[in-house]
Amino acid sequence: MSLAREGTATTTPGDAQLTVRVEPDGTGGAVVVLVGEVDLDCATDVRDVLISALRSSPHVTVDLAAVTFCDCAGLNALLRARLEAMEAGADGVLRFRIHGMSVQMARLLDLTDTRQYFPVAAGPDAAGPDGDRLDGDGPDGDGPGRAAATEGGVHDRP
Repeated sequence: MSLAREGTATTTPGDAQLTVRVEPDGTGGAVVVLVGEVDLDCATDVRDVLISALRSSPHVTVDLAAVTFCDCAGLNALLRARLEAMEAGADGVLRFRIHGMSVQMARLLDLTDTRQYFPVAAGPDAAGPDGDRLDGDGPDGDGPGRAAATEGGVHDRP
């Protein structure tokens, strides 16, 4: 049974809750939507869903816009899925992308210096609060910049 083909998998460890939805993207690929907390209790399930989606789809986009918390186990699940995409040959960067990123996820990726490993798919949801882009482009999308999450929000920095 492939979780990626099931459509929706929900994990509710203890008081925390994470909802994982796998949806077709309209081009033959899959979109994995994570909503809630990605932590040690559910990271293995998240990794399994992402790898299953990668094995059954030519490309996978992960929507992290509604992630409210992510610990090192959750980050490891994302990094493992990225590694799986890279090892599968072809262009792993194009096979595994991020679309939408919460401020919490942006902060985690910046603090761990792992943002460069997760290319952000272009689209309207790639913007943070106040229109700041979370995909590495400047706020107007016209030049290089790096959006950084801080306690006060997301700000561009050189």
